[in-house]
Amino acid sequence: MTFSMPESYRAYCTDLAVRNAVSHILDKKRALSLPPDIDWADLPAFHRAVLSAQQVRCEFAIYLVSLWDTVWQPALDESSFASDLSRWTVAETENWCGTKFDTNTVWENTWFGRGFGIGDTNLQLGLAVYVLPDPPQRVKLCLSLWGADNTDHTTETDFGDDWTEKDEEGWANTGEHLVSIRDGEAIDLGSLHRAAADALIAIRNDIRG
Repeated sequence: MTFSMPESYRAYCTDLAVRNAVSHILDKKRALSLPPDIDWADLPAFHRAVLSAQQVRCEFAIYLVSLWDTVWQPALDESSFASDLSRWTVAETENWCGTKFDTNTVWENTWFGRGFGIGDTNLQLGLAVYVLPDPPQRVKLCLSLWGADNTDHTTETDFGDDWTEKDEEGWANTGEHLVSIRDGEAIDLGSLHRAAADALIAIRNDIRG
């Protein structure tokens, strides 16, 4: 199964001129003003460029949500402890992971995740997707498994061969080699599905001891 990025983001990733223009327009450090020598006839083109840049950012945020739904949700549906999971609200997840899920923040972080409580345990689970935008674009899965009493279950658990990195913030990550997107091509989700399934099996085993 493959998964395609939106055309606006594909152009951003593969065309340096588009990338520079979008980065200039979306740069929060400078006020976006009209070029001093702009002609009346060029005003529509200026506004269309602003609209296009905003479209890239919005479609990228939607893309990450869809990617999460396409990779993690099937693994959850097929796991043997799916009925034990309680999905947190957006606000609860934001509070737990310390980030926001508004359009601009997702664009800047290139990261999206959801949080869960696990049955009658005190375990808290975060599952995320992360897109590294610099060429070649790569997709990583991320997860965090912690106790409500701040006990770390992430670094002590083996989530499978594809999970090669564990960072200082308590997240496990799939290796950058797992999925590489060249020239904006469609993503082959096979390896991500395998990694997600392996991780949930490891979490189930951790819960059941």
